[in-house]
Amino acid sequence: MTEEADRPLGELRPGERVRVTVVRHHPWGFSARIHGYEPVGASLDLIRRGGEPGVRRLVRDLPEVGSCVDLVVGEVRSWHHAPWIWVDLTGPDC
Repeated sequence: MTEEADRPLGELRPGERVRVTVVRHHPWGFSARIHGYEPVGASLDLIRRGGEPGVRRLVRDLPEVGSCVDLVVGEVRSWHHAPWIWVDLTGPDC
């Protein structure tokens, strides 16, 4: 059986603020799960976006796996029929 998100995936739009939990570090940044949209994945490319003011803080102080941060949806894509969110800017920690 396929897992479904708690909220309709159609609600995810670029510019929307979301709360995520960091699930894995990568050489380029981190991946996360979006609260309320599990099992939708998200990622933040700290190399590509590291010069942006909101992201610069995360480059200096990478959130630990399991920590919670507020981010803004940058792009919504579907890979292998599973949605994946690219996030842009950061807000205060959860």
